[in-house]
Amino acid sequence: MGIKVSEPNNDLDAYDLKGMKSYFKSGGGGFMYEDAIYRRCKELGLVPRSFTPAGAANDLPDLFLTVAPDGIRKQNIKIEIKLDDKADFGQSGLKCKSNGQWYLDGQKSPEGEQMRKLLAAMRVPAIVQKEWGKFGVPKKFSAPKGGTRQMSPRDYEYDQESFKDIILTGPNAPTVQTLFSYYGTKQTHYIQIGGKGLYYMSRDPANLQKIGVKKFDGTLKLRIRRKPGGSRTEPWNYRFSTALLVDKKPTISGFSLDSSQSEEDLQYFLDPKGLVS
Repeated sequence: MGIKVSEPNNDLDAYDLKGMKSYFKSGGGGFMYEDAIYRRCKELGLVPRSFTPAGAANDLPDLFLTVAPDGIRKQNIKIEIKLDDKADFGQSGLKCKSNGQWYLDGQKSPEGEQMRKLLAAMRVPAIVQKEWGKFGVPKKFSAPKGGTRQMSPRDYEYDQESFKDIILTGPNAPTVQTLFSYYGTKQTHYIQIGGKGLYYMSRDPANLQKIGVKKFDGTLKLRIRRKPGGSRTEPWNYRFSTALLVDKKPTISGFSLDSSQSEEDLQYFLDPKGLVS
């Protein structure tokens, strides 16, 4: 039926990592991957001088390039970068009112609003209400005002045991257009995935198909869970959220920005006549 309730997956993901503090820690590989691509493209003169990597900022692109693959005109493109196909591709928060009603919550940015709109169209709040509503308001939301560190083990263990992960697949999963629409609000039409390569989404404004860039053709699933927000030694530090994940992996692209593609090829395919650099 496309709705699976399972034991919690307590792995950390990119949304848990705030800024460069986590850069060299376990789970910070995504930032190092972004930085490696940024540096090699910058050395080739493809990155505008004014651009610096977004890091943990969700409202900025991971990479901004100026390219001229046709050898005629320069174009600026924004690129999202993911360490691999296990990364999350977009998130939203979940909260519960005092009357036990679940609702979507999160940043007030255009992309945040777009994500909530897409999830609402999928009836995610109703699905959460059906699966989690019977357990009442999570203890997390009734924690002492002095801070959630004062939560008793009994309370956070109740939340852990009650609010199991919900995975939406098949007919209940988000369509690939959900991914395209989400990044489209940031005018980002390209995505680099480690181990897979560079893809275009709903549009290919720089016509990178001619150099082997494929359209993203994977499928998605949605994970809904009680998610840890930091160290495993802080069991009271968690939130409730949704995350877009890859279900069926995309076909490997014919072009990549990472070290699987030589710098000579990057320069040749992205700026064959030296219009940029």
